[in-house]
Amino acid sequence: MTRRSHDLAVAFGDHWKRYFAPQGADTVVVAVSGGVDSMALLALLARDHVAGSELRIVAAHFDHHTRGLESAEDGRFVAEVASRWGADVELGEGDAVADAIAGGGGPQAAARELRYRFLARIAAEHTAASVATGHHRDDRVETVLLRLVRGTSPEGLAALDPIEQHHGVLIVRPLLAFSRASILAWAEATGVPFRDDPSNLEDRYPRNRMRHEVLPLLAELNPRVDEAIVRLSALAGSDSAFLSAAADDLLSTATESRVETTWRLVAAPLVDAPTALLSRAVISGWAWCAPHRTPPPSGEWIAGAVAFLRRGHGGSVPIPGGGELRRSTGWIEFERCANDRGGGDE
Repeated sequence: MTRRSHDLAVAFGDHWKRYFAPQGADTVVVAVSGGVDSMALLALLARDHVAGSELRIVAAHFDHHTRGLESAEDGRFVAEVASRWGADVELGEGDAVADAIAGGGGPQAAARELRYRFLARIAAEHTAASVATGHHRDDRVETVLLRLVRGTSPEGLAALDPIEQHHGVLIVRPLLAFSRASILAWAEATGVPFRDDPSNLEDRYPRNRMRHEVLPLLAELNPRVDEAIVRLSALAGSDSAFLSAAADDLLSTATESRVETTWRLVAAPLVDAPTALLSRAVISGWAWCAPHRTPPPSGEWIAGAVAFLRRGHGGSVPIPGGGELRRSTGWIEFERCANDRGGGDE
């Protein structure tokens, strides 16, 4: 083992024990695609026991049926290697394309939803403390830039939190502190087997173009651009968490009633609040109204809703995904369709 590979393993072990070690539980589910990042994570935890030999590891692989026979082979590969390293194995499958067509969304979003539902179920079945994924620093950088190009909010800049709740399960991303290059170097130096996904080389995907074309150009302007973007993301996350908590307090103060289809609020404290808080209150109202998996509202709609509420005139505006935002003298109401379950993705 080279000094560099040894250093990564030691750094990861310290990082895990400081931030991610489960309290009062001995099982962690590792989401494993078969690629180098997730296989390196599995090797660190199951093969090399850098988090301790007492930690029980469950390797969970989900086949999205997007790559034909290669997808099925990924599952067999993960199962064989994970078993050899002493991890339990759980395999799942679903049709991401068919699910996207049925739900009216894109295949990547459908694949993510299917995968996380599967991971949440496996975590519950094994009473796991958390689900660990192989996302690394480069993933965070690419996600921030893609969101910035498409148009995003401060919350959107806070991409890929190291720890978050999803589908009622704790998701941890212990490799976010490490670069793609350092993980690949460690995997090659320590003999971690992995499978390459040919689609990662195809520049028809926006993320791949960002990785292969845009980031190298930005690095010419600032060789440490990845560190700058990660720092921006972390600062945006801290600010957004503070503002979101303040917006929740504001909504709690203003709420007059909330029943099955109507959330009624006193207008004055909301419309007198700073735009940063009122806009977040509007997003919370949208999330309560919108059916599950409704795409987030545009910045233009949010700005328009804020202006509508501040004008103080009676009336209503439609809510993306279904429902209405109503304004009357002294009151603001979010009305959702009776046959819709609220809780759209924020």
